[in-house]
Formats: sequence, C-alpha cells, structure tokens
Amino acid sequence: MNPTRDQRGFVLIELITVIVLIGMIAAFTTFFLYTGFKGYEDTKTRNEGALSAQMALDRITLELRDINSIVPTPSGTSVIYKSAALSGTRTLKYVGVNILINIDPPGGVAGDYMLLEDISAFNLSYTYQNLDHDTVPVDEVARIDVEFNLSGIEKKFGAKIFPRNMVPKTW
Repeated sequence: MNPTRDQRGFVLIELITVIVLIGMIAAFTTFFLYTGFKGYEDTKTRNEGALSAQMALDRITLELRDINSIVPTPSGTSVIYKSAALSGTRTLKYVGVNILINIDPPGGVAGDYMLLEDISAFNLSYTYQNLDHDTVPVDEVARIDVEFNLSGIEKKFGAKIFPRNMVPKTW
C-alpha cells in the first residue's frame, strides 16, 4: 500500500466553493454593518438637531414670556420687543436659514446672536384677545406661536408662549 495514494488534497472545485461562500458571507456582513452605521449616523444627527431646537425654543420662550411691549407691527419672521426683566430693545428674527436674536442694550453695542442654524421654514404668529376686559376694547397679545423646521429633520418644532404681562396691541 502506498500511503501517498490514500491522502487526498483539496480539489479545485472545493476551493472555489469556499471562496464563493466566504464572499457571500462578507457581502451580507458588510450590508448589515453599513445599515447599522447608517442608522447610528441618522439617529445621531436627528438627536443633535432636536437638542439644538429644544435649546433654541427654551431661549425664545424665556425671551418672549417676559415682554412688556412690541414696538412696531410684528411680522411672521421677526418681532421687536422690550422685556420686563431685561433692558434695551431685543429682536427675534429669521434671516436666511438662521434664527437670530439681536440685543440692543441702552448705551451699549447691539449685536446679533445665533440661536439656531439650518432652518428650512420659520413662522411667528400671534393671538389677540381683550384679556383685561376693559370698557374700551383694546386687545392684548394672548399667545405667540413659534414654529420652525430644521433642514435634514422632517419634524416641525414649535412652542406656544403666553406672555406674563399685558402687552397691548398698539399697531
């Protein structure tokens, strides 16, 4: 008996089959890893956007809750107001794709500060009512609605702000 004849090595077809199977496993593994990483990146982007939007809404709510007066006629993209707690005139505005707040302190230097960037839509709306029920019906600002959409996140963010002070509608 010849011991070398009983030993058999890999046949070419077996080698090709193994390579094809490893390739298929690698393709499926790559697909699942890509899907997982893509989901992680999307979630991270949405989470960061939502956090930034919430911080901007908190600041806008803080600013507009304490207003004393609205200076000229407000628009759907900006409002100029004076605050009970803060000195000077302040402006909340939507410019380009950014929400800015302009602080103009008395005797100081005015400046724009960015609250949020990459906005695709922005709207300010106002609800008026005769809140103090005076005999000469002068409406006051009952509610200010702020709404915006972030680019890349298909969700509308918004807040309903109820001013603490009677803000007469003088326009």
